[in-house]
Amino acid sequence: MEFEVIISKQCDEDATQFWQSIDIWLNKPHVINRRILVSSRLITFEYKNTETELFNWINESEFNSLFEISEIENYIFSLKHFHNSCKTNLNQSSFINLENNKKFINISKLLPRNSEIFAPTLEVTLVDREINRITSFYKCFSNEKQTLGFQYPYRICYENNQIIISVEKKYENNFNFDWIKKQLFPRLIKWMNDSEMKNSFINGSLNLVSNNRYATLYNQLKEKYGAEIVKIWPENTDPLKFVYEDIAIATYLLIIWEDERDELNIKDKQTFLDLGCGNGLLVHILSSEGHKGLGIDLRERKIWHLFPESTCLEVRTIIPSSKSLFPDVDWLIGNHSDELTPWIPVIAARSSYKCRFFLLPCCAYEFDGRKYQRETASRSQYLDYMYYIKKICEECGFVIQIDKLRIPSTKRTCFIGKKRIYSQDIDRENEIKKIIDERSLQKNDNFSSFDENKQWSIDFKPREINEKVRNCTQIDKNLINDIVNIVSNQLLSKTRIISLTNNKTWNAGGQVELNQLATIIPEMSLKSLKNECGGLQTLLKNKSHIFCVESGKVRFRIPGTEIMRKRKKNKKTLTKIRKEKNCWFHENHPDGCPLTDEIIEFHLDLLYQP
Repeated sequence: MEFEVIISKQCDEDATQFWQSIDIWLNKPHVINRRILVSSRLITFEYKNTETELFNWINESEFNSLFEISEIENYIFSLKHFHNSCKTNLNQSSFINLENNKKFINISKLLPRNSEIFAPTLEVTLVDREINRITSFYKCFSNEKQTLGFQYPYRICYENNQIIISVEKKYENNFNFDWIKKQLFPRLIKWMNDSEMKNSFINGSLNLVSNNRYATLYNQLKEKYGAEIVKIWPENTDPLKFVYEDIAIATYLLIIWEDERDELNIKDKQTFLDLGCGNGLLVHILSSEGHKGLGIDLRERKIWHLFPESTCLEVRTIIPSSKSLFPDVDWLIGNHSDELTPWIPVIAARSSYKCRFFLLPCCAYEFDGRKYQRETASRSQYLDYMYYIKKICEECGFVIQIDKLRIPSTKRTCFIGKKRIYSQDIDRENEIKKIIDERSLQKNDNFSSFDENKQWSIDFKPREINEKVRNCTQIDKNLINDIVNIVSNQLLSKTRIISLTNNKTWNAGGQVELNQLATIIPEMSLKSLKNECGGLQTLLKNKSHIFCVESGKVRFRIPGTEIMRKRKKNKKTLTKIRKEKNCWFHENHPDGCPLTDEIIEFHLDLLYQP
C-alpha cells in the first residue's frame, strides 16, 4: 500500500508527547468527531505480520455489529492471519505505555450519536511503536448507512520532529481531507502541547457507566422522546440543545440506578427529587421510565402543561432549612440548580443516611446566594468551583465519585454521592455547620437546631419568582435617549466624509472605544445599565439601526449601505426594506438621512446559529 502525505508540521515535542496525543485520539474520538457517541475499545494485542495482511483481513472478514470483547477476541485468534500474534489482551493499557520496538493491533467499536443515519463501525489500528506511527482502517457494519470513520486508510506518524498525516495514494484527491486538515490535525498538535491535561480535574467521560449500554439506551430514549418533545417545545430556549441534553442525563442516571439495584440486590426502582427542575423534561423521562419522583422549581414553565399527570411538578421556593428535608427520597438531583448547588449535598446528608445525590453544577454560587469568588488564580472560575463543591461533598461525609457527561454544554462535570465515610450512628452536624459558617457572611448560631423557623444560612436569598427582563429594554426611555445623544455627539466630534451614490456627501463620524465612552457617560446612568445586564454595549447593540459595535468600538451604521444581520432558523430571503421618513438620522444627524424616499433593495442576511 502506498501513502501520500496530505499535511505535516515541524514541532518541538518529543515522541512521548506524540503518543500522548494518539492516546486521546484512539480512546476518545468523540471529542472531535461529533458523529460518534462512544468508542468502545475491544482488544489490543501484539502483532507480528505485515500491514498488507492486516488490510486484506479487514476487507475479507464479515463482522457482526454486536461483537463483544470475548467474541471478537476468539474470532481474531481463530484466524490463520494471526497465528504469530501474541494472545495477550492489552486493551486496558495506555498507548503511551506499550512496549517500544513492537507493533500492536487495537480494535475499537464506534457507536453513533444518530443511529438513523450512521452505523456502528469497527476501527482497526496498527500501532507501530518502533517507528512512531499508526495506520487505521474502518469497517462499517451496514451498507445502507454511513460509516463513522473515514472511507480510506490513513496514517499518523512522528518522524524527524514532524507530525505527518498521510492517506492511501488512490484517495489523495478526496474532498473529505478538509476535516483532517482543519479539525483533526490542529487538535493533535494541541494535545501534544497540552501540559495541563495530566493535572485536569477529571480525565475522560462516562467513566462510571458502560459505554455500550449508554449508547444503546441513549438512542432508545432519543427515539422515544426526542423528536416528539422537540416538535411541541413551547419554550424560548433551543430544543435541540435542551431536549437532547436532558435525554443524555436521564440515560446516565438510569444506568447508574440500574447498577445500584444490581449491587444492592433490590428490585424496586429508586425514587427521586429534582430540586430546580426547570423545564421538567428530566423528571418526565425518569418518571416515564418507572421511577417515582417529583420536580420542584420556583417558576412554572409552559411545557409543564404538556406532560401527563404521571409527571409530578410543583412550584415551590426551596429555603435551606429543616423544612427542606426529604427523608423518604432515595436520590436528590441538582441539575444546573444555581443557588441551591452547594446545598444539594447538605440537604442529602441531613435528610437521611440512605439519601444519595447527583449534582451537575453550572453557575457558581455560595451558601448565602452570593456569586462564588475564585480563590486560586491558576485555575479558571469553573475549575476552582469544582474543587469547592468537591470539598463540600466530602465535608458532608460522602464518598464522592466524579464523572464527565456527554452533553451539549461546557459545564459537564458531575458529582455522585452514594456512600458515606461515617457510620449511621455518628453525628455529622458539626462538620456541616463549620463549612457553611466558613463561607457565609453571617454565622447562624441556631444551625444545629431543627427549629423550622430558622434557615441554615441567614443571608440566603432565592431568585425572584418573576424573572426580570435584563436586556436594557425596560429602563427609562429618557435615559436611553440621553445616552444615545452622548454617544452620537462623541462620534460626530470627528469628521469622516463619505460620498454617496446620489452625488451627495455625508459625515459618517468617527469611531470610539467603549471604555472611552464609559468615562463620558454619568456614573448613575452606567449603574442603571449594569442592572440591566450587559450595560452600555447591550444598549448600543439594541440600537443597531444607529450604531455598529465591533471589537469593543462604536461607530455609526451607514443607512442603506451596510448589511443588517439577524438570526433566524434555516431560512434565507431577499427582503425589500422601505426607508421610514422619520428615522433617527433624519431627525438627529446634522446631514439628515442619506437615503432617498425610494425603496432601497438589499439582501438581509438571515443567519442560523444552532
